[in-house]
Amino acid sequence: MHQLHVVGMGLEGPAGLATESKQLIEAATLITGSAHHLRHFALHPAQKLFLGSDMEAWMSRLKQFLDHQSVVVLASGDPLFFGIGRLLTENFPLETLVFYPHVSSVQLAFSRLRIPWQSATIVSIHGRAVEQLEQALKKCASPIAVLTDGIHTPVAIAQLIRDLCLPISYKLWVCSQLGGAEEQVEGFSLNDGVPAPFPMPNVVVLQQIETSTPPLPLLGIPDDAFYTFPDQPGLMTKQEVRVLSLSLLRLLPQLLVWDIGAGTGSISIEVGRLVPDAQIFAVEQSVVGASLIHRNCERFDIKNVQVVSGAAPKALITLPDPDRIVLGGGGTRITEILAICVERLKPGGVLVGHFATIEALHAAQIHLRAQGWSIHLLQINLARSTAIGEATRFVPMNPVTLLQAIKPAG
Repeated sequence: MHQLHVVGMGLEGPAGLATESKQLIEAATLITGSAHHLRHFALHPAQKLFLGSDMEAWMSRLKQFLDHQSVVVLASGDPLFFGIGRLLTENFPLETLVFYPHVSSVQLAFSRLRIPWQSATIVSIHGRAVEQLEQALKKCASPIAVLTDGIHTPVAIAQLIRDLCLPISYKLWVCSQLGGAEEQVEGFSLNDGVPAPFPMPNVVVLQQIETSTPPLPLLGIPDDAFYTFPDQPGLMTKQEVRVLSLSLLRLLPQLLVWDIGAGTGSISIEVGRLVPDAQIFAVEQSVVGASLIHRNCERFDIKNVQVVSGAAPKALITLPDPDRIVLGGGGTRITEILAICVERLKPGGVLVGHFATIEALHAAQIHLRAQGWSIHLLQINLARSTAIGEATRFVPMNPVTLLQAIKPAG
């Protein structure tokens, strides 16, 4: 049976090939590959089949040749890693294919950076859209290796990260012409900017880093300034939603506030900064969440937030009566939690609930309207701008509905 011998090569050319691969090429009567690969074998006596942009025509010729002889296909790196290997497996019987992988550019990049990569997220945006990279960034994956192209450059990737307003920070490494004579590896802080251009081909590696807290605005702390859940870094009230929620709370001096389901404590901390004489109880049932609230309070030097570890409504029983309540959804216990809120909130007090599901919102409306409370709803559908090459598009955030309920003064 004639076979396709698919040989991976690096930028160093034939010098980096294993002995078996060299012997295969030396004995070959037909070699095919791109102009970049074939130039290394210009003096080889074998017939050459150029791989151009017309893949369909190339594949047809290759099938014709394979009927009469074995063929050596020259490829980059590991052919089965974002390479031509996938296309060959889809168009030729698997028993005719034999692969001889070279070290991939991603493997080289991590070895140069001395970063373990067994848990790395690997994304190719070479000739592809950026959605998969966006998803990995929103999950705050680390490390991430990104295969780039002339449009999705290291500079464009840096801009995408800034546009997404992530809750963590990354260091960006650009590894160019790996394995070649002009190889270069450079690391950049996104705050300092990423210069352009970089030699092609290149691989970008993103690694999460700890950063010091930058100067903060009076209102609307950036998401990336907070410590967040390690396994769900995006699980927090986003900056824009947080600001709208604070506006609905009608904050005043000397308030007593319950923040039920406080999560990372982002709203409690915003209230604590805006109203220094307020007394805030951040109620959080998860141990990790309670720890994050403590850490964030220390980070922002907030002294007027008291963390209450426990699940509502039980954790609310011993707390003093509030002037304001922030409710983070309530889950399946929404009615039980609202019952104690109705009983304990001071007359004229304000409750602001955050709801991601229609069912929880509906239950809250029914319960509060039955008590004669005034209700106002604000549905938030926001999108943040993000770069796509040299253009700009909008990436939607998860929708949320804010419920503002005011207890009758009488």
